[in-house]
Amino acid sequence: MSTLYLDLETADADRLWDHGPGFVRLAGYAIGTGPVVTTTDIAAVVRLIEQADHVVGHNILGFDLLALERYHGLDLARLVREDRVVDTLLVARQNDPPVSGKADSRRYNLDAVCRRVLGEGKVADDSGSLLKALARQCRGYDLIPVDHPDYVRYLVQDVDLVRGLAEHLVVDDYVRREHRLMWRLHHITKVGFRVDVDLVQRSIDEREARVVASKRALSRRYGLPTDGAKPHTTTAGKAALERAFTDLGIEPPRTAKGGLATGKEALADLEAQHPDHAGLIDLCRTLRALNGERSTARTIHDHTGPDGRVHPTVAAVQATGRISITHPGLSVMGKRDRTNVGERCMLLPDPGHVLITADLAQIDARAMAVHCQDPAYIAALEPGKDMHDEMAAAIFGEADWDRTSGHHPRRGDAKAITHATSYGMGATALAGHAGISLADAERQLATLDLRFPKLASFKEAIRHEAAGQVVRSAFGRWMRVRPGKEYTQAPAFVGQGTARDLMMEGVLRLPEWLLPCLRAIVHDEIVLSVPECRAEEAEAAVLRALQFEYRITPDALAVPVLAEAGDRGRDWADCYRSEKRAWPEVARDHRDQPECEDVDCTWHKTTSNTTEKKENAA
Repeated sequence: MSTLYLDLETADADRLWDHGPGFVRLAGYAIGTGPVVTTTDIAAVVRLIEQADHVVGHNILGFDLLALERYHGLDLARLVREDRVVDTLLVARQNDPPVSGKADSRRYNLDAVCRRVLGEGKVADDSGSLLKALARQCRGYDLIPVDHPDYVRYLVQDVDLVRGLAEHLVVDDYVRREHRLMWRLHHITKVGFRVDVDLVQRSIDEREARVVASKRALSRRYGLPTDGAKPHTTTAGKAALERAFTDLGIEPPRTAKGGLATGKEALADLEAQHPDHAGLIDLCRTLRALNGERSTARTIHDHTGPDGRVHPTVAAVQATGRISITHPGLSVMGKRDRTNVGERCMLLPDPGHVLITADLAQIDARAMAVHCQDPAYIAALEPGKDMHDEMAAAIFGEADWDRTSGHHPRRGDAKAITHATSYGMGATALAGHAGISLADAERQLATLDLRFPKLASFKEAIRHEAAGQVVRSAFGRWMRVRPGKEYTQAPAFVGQGTARDLMMEGVLRLPEWLLPCLRAIVHDEIVLSVPECRAEEAEAAVLRALQFEYRITPDALAVPVLAEAGDRGRDWADCYRSEKRAWPEVARDHRDQPECEDVDCTWHKTTSNTTEKKENAA
């Protein structure tokens, strides 16, 4: 059996999709225990890869092999189908799971993993990475001479490190599944999401006009200085903002030491407390701009390539394995906030296509049902039933509920409890989340445990198991729990990790003709751009893939996984027009109207205000 260990040196990694020929500059490889070979004959390396039993590298599935596929014709699909790729990045995350948060964001690059596992890392000099030093010295990665001895030495060591690392990592069935999954999801990166370039530019221009007008108004009315990069941080600037907040009827936000707080969290808290205060919202937006915070439009603009598309990075970096789509951050572009409706409408289907979406129904609760095997809990998830209605009936009783006439009168209260079952929420947290007394929260959680005893016992068991700091999803993903956080993190991680894997099972069930149509995965939702003439066929195929029964063991109770399709959209926001009927601007047809009588319409109101401010500024 031949194993080929591989690493590439390329032009700037951010130019993978638009650099053109010559992106791959130098290849390094070793076969088995043989010496490391470096070469500029990339075609020959591709032939060796396609003949090897296995090709091993760090992040090769997310970068190196994609580059060889794009520019040198590598048959990557065949390698993945035949389980011949081993990406040590994916294996390392399974062998040594990350903790939650950003603390582990750098623990999985090749240098960091090798220092932990092998006790040695990459070649470096006093200024850091040798490769980065060479790029600075030569004024670009693509200008480093391919025969530069330090360039070659750096590549040779990377191949040796990959080979040494591979000897210490364990490839299990879950990791093999993860390779097939990530290859599918990397179609999001390869094809890209089409951008409404004109709308993005207009949004940038309108935001800048609003900021200029607001700064002038703040200067004129409250004396905000206009000189310098951050005039609002000066003594005079802070005093002006104090007056502005007071004039708006808002108590100025404070730091722990009593100073004026204008940071991201302070502004977000203010907006949450006063969501309908237009003047405050405008002031907060201006302060964000003064702080240098980039708008979604600017971020999309900066990541849009010459092809008019963004090619975001897709990775499973979170502790539970949930997919993150970054550069730009598609997975954090919301649809719950009405003021952000303009974010998703900047992304379009391909010409002749429509966007389709589908999301899983109450998937976190279904994931917990898979594990706990509580018959009553599983019964509440049967097709045709609403989990929140069933939870309300279980906790509050059915006396006031006519099942034929609509939702349970306390469905809203029960929704918070449903989430509590998935995330291990205690009585104090539930009381705050649901706006009820602590006594009521304790009583409701006690009732919940009585109605679903196997759910309660499972959560206790998984908390005990988490004392070893790792827990497993139903599919076999290892997840690390922070010491002291077992009560909430253990059940939450198991629920979220299994929910993630149920969603990914649906992705693995998609027919291959739909893979180039993938545009985004946002938690429990999938987004595709499909030919309009095949939209009905595509929707049916997606729902077939996402809906199935799952058993954690062959003799376990089956849990139904259900999904629902959204509207066919002419942009991403347009896919939610039925879901967001109270927000008419979600619909593309409404936004295409020259004017609107809805005083709360964020789309036309923003355009009108911008025009008015431009006229006032002039």
